[in-house]
Amino acid sequence: MSLPALLGGVPVADADTYPSWPQWGEREREELLATLDSGAWWTGDGQRAFRFARDFARYQGASAGYPFTNGTQTLEAALVACGVGEGDEVIVPGMTFVASASAVLAVNATPVIVDVDPDTLCIDPVAAEAAIGERTRAIIAVHVAGAVCDLDLLVPLCERRGLHLIEDCAHAHGSQWRGRGVGSYGSLGSFSMQQGKLMTAGEGGALIGNDQQLLDAAWNYADCGRERGRWFYHHATIGSNFRMTEWQGAVLLAQLERFPEQHAVRNANAIALGEALAQIPGLRAQKRDERMDSQGNYCFVVHYDPGEFAAMPLRRFEEALYADGVPLGVSYPSLSDLDVFRNRNFAPTRRASAPALDYANLHLPVAEHAAASTVWMEHRLLLADRDRVLRVAHAAARIHEHAAAIMEKMPIGAGA
Repeated sequence: MSLPALLGGVPVADADTYPSWPQWGEREREELLATLDSGAWWTGDGQRAFRFARDFARYQGASAGYPFTNGTQTLEAALVACGVGEGDEVIVPGMTFVASASAVLAVNATPVIVDVDPDTLCIDPVAAEAAIGERTRAIIAVHVAGAVCDLDLLVPLCERRGLHLIEDCAHAHGSQWRGRGVGSYGSLGSFSMQQGKLMTAGEGGALIGNDQQLLDAAWNYADCGRERGRWFYHHATIGSNFRMTEWQGAVLLAQLERFPEQHAVRNANAIALGEALAQIPGLRAQKRDERMDSQGNYCFVVHYDPGEFAAMPLRRFEEALYADGVPLGVSYPSLSDLDVFRNRNFAPTRRASAPALDYANLHLPVAEHAAASTVWMEHRLLLADRDRVLRVAHAAARIHEHAAAIMEKMPIGAGA
């Protein structure tokens, strides 16, 4: 087998091998120009943002949705709508972006951080149930990299214990569980439309669900505490401004039109790549639960065992893949390793009456191991044709074959 690029071989890919991201075309341009000409640039005068949220909610199997500024503030509004506040606790998985927990702090509640499943990296339902206490009001279930949490366990658990299930679907546009889209199972489903997401307007978010009362409560909070249909300066509750602009709604309407085709391509290529990588000792793709009909694949996650690669550190393996032209991201750290929790840097959101947890001594062995042993590949590579997608497996195979040579030429500490 040929040498990997890190040892002087020809890279399996270059800058033109994989599609760029984001993608756009005439439909985005048409919708943006129509918005410009309309003069209706905010949701108060326009209809594009609301139309996008409605259509996207239906695509995911929910009855309704609202358009938000981003996926962080959808979570905050969801918590407010569910009545979560001072003195309450919300269970959050350790393997997620910080916003899944900071949104809890933003409403002056306490995130109780638990470990994750070692194969899917999603919240461990057993750990979640064990963490339920008298103050627990909700569980935030994060569908990591589009892999769906075990909703067969989480939904009845929350029903049984009287908790809200909030689905964090920032990675999971298009993911389905037993024939229905994620975001439609819990009390509310939160989505992000940030630049790197599977559908994007640079920023943006959507909150979807089947409980109109909860959705309206979330929107009232996002719309400065107004109540829909009332006088403009009637403010029934405290709130903020989390409204998506019509510019974002225009782009996302066009993004949604092309999304089903993109999703089908990513989904099929992810399955094929996972099967190819399974042939290489030391590599295995994130588990794809058989109850999932499709996976959104915000990124393609691979578990890496350095023992099968001459003890090559993860960062060196990633460096070798990158040299071969594979577009890479990086794993989230475990929330238990973030300074914001270890040092309790929570001002100005926290009140003295809120319960204090010992985050400094929190240890999540699965999440911490996953952060140090998983490779996260950008989802744009899955939009390429099948041959180019499978070049990733070829690159990994020749790195495996020449792992000892890589370590001999570049020992640990030499730029690792």
